[in-house]
Amino acid sequence: MSLITRKEVPLEETWNLADIFSSDEEWEKSYSKVELELDEILQKAIHLDSAKTTLEWLERYDRLMENFNRTSSYAFYKYSEDGTDPENQTMVGRSQTLGKKSLNVSTNIVNQLLQLPKEKLTKYIEVEKGLLTYHRFLEKIEDLRDHSLPMEIEDLLASLNHALSTPNSIYLTVTASDLKFEPVKDKSGKEVPVSLFMYMTQVETSPDTVLRRNAYQSLSDGLEKYQHGLAQTLASEINKNVTIAKLRNYPTTMDYLLQYSSPAANHFYAGDGVSTTFFEEVLDTFQQELSPHMQRYARLRKRQLGLEKLLFSDVKAPLDPEFDPPISYEEAGEIIVEAVGVLGTEYQDQMRKVFTDRWVYRGDNVGRRMIAFGGGVHGVHGYSFYPWGGNLFDMLLLGHELGHALHFTLSSENQKIINNGQSLLFVEAPSTLVEHLIVNYLKENRDDPRLHRWLNMYSMMSYHHNCVTHILEAELLRRLYKMADQKIPLSTNLISNTKGAILAEFWGDTVDLDEGAKLTWMRQPHYYMGLYPFTYSIGTSASTVIADRIKKEGSTVAEKWTNVLKLGGSMSGLDLYQAAGLDMSNMVVIKHAIAHIGRIVDELEESF
Repeated sequence: MSLITRKEVPLEETWNLADIFSSDEEWEKSYSKVELELDEILQKAIHLDSAKTTLEWLERYDRLMENFNRTSSYAFYKYSEDGTDPENQTMVGRSQTLGKKSLNVSTNIVNQLLQLPKEKLTKYIEVEKGLLTYHRFLEKIEDLRDHSLPMEIEDLLASLNHALSTPNSIYLTVTASDLKFEPVKDKSGKEVPVSLFMYMTQVETSPDTVLRRNAYQSLSDGLEKYQHGLAQTLASEINKNVTIAKLRNYPTTMDYLLQYSSPAANHFYAGDGVSTTFFEEVLDTFQQELSPHMQRYARLRKRQLGLEKLLFSDVKAPLDPEFDPPISYEEAGEIIVEAVGVLGTEYQDQMRKVFTDRWVYRGDNVGRRMIAFGGGVHGVHGYSFYPWGGNLFDMLLLGHELGHALHFTLSSENQKIINNGQSLLFVEAPSTLVEHLIVNYLKENRDDPRLHRWLNMYSMMSYHHNCVTHILEAELLRRLYKMADQKIPLSTNLISNTKGAILAEFWGDTVDLDEGAKLTWMRQPHYYMGLYPFTYSIGTSASTVIADRIKKEGSTVAEKWTNVLKLGGSMSGLDLYQAAGLDMSNMVVIKHAIAHIGRIVDELEESF
């Protein structure tokens, strides 16, 4: 069995990029227009000598960033469809060049705003009320003052941005186009292709123990061949951040990664300025309080599946292997649309458009991106990339990505793009809430005890992904960054052995860990996104409590949540949660979520 080419993917399995540009020729026109304006700005000085000119510059900058976002997104989406296509490679390469110029313009504008004394900028806002439109962007400028560098150094860093992004680019290229795995046999002797994406979304949770273990070995063998190169790539990423943290005068690199977020750097994800103490308390709370529940669940899995040993390839195996009902993409869409109805008519109508207007790329072809995502294009709407496998598991994971796409749609409709850097602390709550709503909808509308038990098992898989896998990713980052701060060289063995030690501490004696388990740091691009992995646990804890409140209190809670989504990046993550009625500044909500996980394990133990 071999994967199809991009040209062989049926139209209905592709997304409608014509909503961005009607053709590649239209993209070319936009590219030229954006490049021309970027070059024009770069060739002349930016003068913010009055409130009026400052507002004019911000308005022009906002329009330019929206046009750049549209242009760069189109290229990225085409490349996501097929990274082996030379035209797509050229397009995304040109887009990256444009991105470099865009960053230089952004840096220039931020630098000029930083040159204005705080008192003068405050006076400008008093004189020109139109500047309040960009309040969040200007707030972030103020947050930078103590860690900004001389203008010429900021310009130099901006010009090096493409080079500084090389570790991430190498990782994505290797995993999408170079990394190959040997096909394996399932229990019936049928040959099955292996890829990172299909392993993590299909095979890892397969009821076929032979397939799971064979695919895991194929994955481990394939990753092992690239371990030294990708270890060097990861070490380069970490050491880069260590250097920048020192340059910007942060006590530790983790302080820098949690607290520094320049509006010049990007316009989608933004840090929240939380403390390293908060970050470490989150990691410690999950590892100490969730570990006993997960070990209990591991023992149940081993017993129920009749395994002599529970291998690392078995930790997500279904407890009811024979229950794996297929579902069509069309039926899944109907269920998702109905499930989110509790969030109000506006949200539900947008979700319906996802399926009627083709916002999703679901083809499984050669050269496609390995990792699913949900996002969107400012001024257009959300998009999601999710190669469709055809079962209930796919429906719930697709729902997760569509939660991102709908969040982006609502926020971009209501916020200026330069204000709309989404909070990393908040961004995973809208996506995981959709998962909870689908689970709750099916429990309420399907009278099938076996399905209900499967839904509990799915919830455990989701919590495993968000609160175990990603927390342990963040734990590896915590340890590696502390080592790097102490100038300890990050070798392949050090990275892998540290990962192995973290897994052993969490799972205790319940899981048989092999050498392949130590290589799981090679599976995800999250290690190239600062400390992003820990935010999954924050978001899923919040969505757990919100979903429970929606069940108990109804539309008031749900519609308040939808209104919070519209706020986008105009507030910090903690403030967004506060607006939704949650205090996430301490561990109370997190501990409630962990207790909820424990109750699911109780129900599963009773159901077998």
